[in-house]
Amino acid sequence: MNLEKMMILQQSELGFVNQQNYFDQYSPCHLYFVCKRPRLTINPDHFEIDKKTISIKIRVQYESEIKEHELKFYNNLGTTDAKLITKYPYGKFQIVTKKGVWCDAKVSPFVQNYDLKINSDFLDMEVLYIGQSYGVDGARTAPDRLKNHSTLQGIYSEAITNNTDSEIWLALASFEQVNIMMMDGRTKFSEKELEDDKSRMIEVSDRLNWEGINEQQKINFTEASLIKYFQPPYNKIYKDTFPNPAHKTYSECYELDINSICIEMHTSEMINCRMYSDAVEKSHSHYKTFLLHSTEERKSMFQIP
Repeated sequence: MNLEKMMILQQSELGFVNQQNYFDQYSPCHLYFVCKRPRLTINPDHFEIDKKTISIKIRVQYESEIKEHELKFYNNLGTTDAKLITKYPYGKFQIVTKKGVWCDAKVSPFVQNYDLKINSDFLDMEVLYIGQSYGVDGARTAPDRLKNHSTLQGIYSEAITNNTDSEIWLALASFEQVNIMMMDGRTKFSEKELEDDKSRMIEVSDRLNWEGINEQQKINFTEASLIKYFQPPYNKIYKDTFPNPAHKTYSECYELDINSICIEMHTSEMINCRMYSDAVEKSHSHYKTFLLHSTEERKSMFQIP
C-alpha cells in the first residue's frame, strides 16, 4: 500500500477539510496519524523591514529550552511602513500595512511552507497514534467521522496534557493499492501442479486486478502494518500481533495466498517534514514488508533464495 495523499492540520481545523476538496471518492482519507513536534511561536519583539527584506524570528521550544531562528524573506509590500501584530501565546501573527493585512498566519504552517535555509528538524513529527478515518460502512468522510470521534478526542486531549511543550497535529492520509506478482521459472512442476497453479494464478489475478480486495480489509491491514512499523505509544491493538492469520480482517489475504504486504510512504513533497517514532528513525521515506506466512511456510518474493 502506497501513500497517495497526506495533509496535516490541527483538530480545530477538521471542519475545513471538505472545503479544500483534497480528498475525494477516488482517493478518500483512510487513516489518520496523531503526531507531535516542538511548539513554534513568534518573537513579538523582533520585526525588521527594509526595501528588500522582511525579518522575523521564530521560537522553538524543546521542553524548558527555547531556541530562536531568524527568517528573512523578500519584501514585496511596496513599502517599509508595516508592523507585526501578535498576542500571547504568540502562535499566530499578522503583518499589517496601511492598506490592510498582508499576512495572517499560524506560525507552524507558515514555517512549514517556508524554504528554510536552516536545520528544520523541529518540523519533523513523532507518531503517537494511528487510527482509521474511513469508517466501517465507508460512507463517512474523515472530517465527519473525526470531528466526533471519541477515541481521537481522548488521545488528542491526553497528548496535549502530557506534552505541554509540543504541538499536537493530525496527518490525514490516503493509500493506494499496488500489486506485485512474480514467477519462478526455474522450479520443475508436474502437469497436475502446473494446471492447479494456473487456476490459482487466474483466481488471484482476477481477485486483485478486477474484483479487488474489500476496501475495509485493505484499510485494516494498512493500519495494522503501520502500527506494527511505527509502534506508536497510544496504540494497543495490533501492536505486536500482526500478521496473524486467525484475525478475520486478514483472512481474505491468506485465502488469496498473498505472499507479503508492503507499506511505502514518501512525505517530503506532501508535508515537507519527516516522520518518526521511538521504533523508527526520522526519514522522508518509509518502506516495510510484512510476510503473511512464516519464513518456514513461504519465502518472501523479495528475498534471494
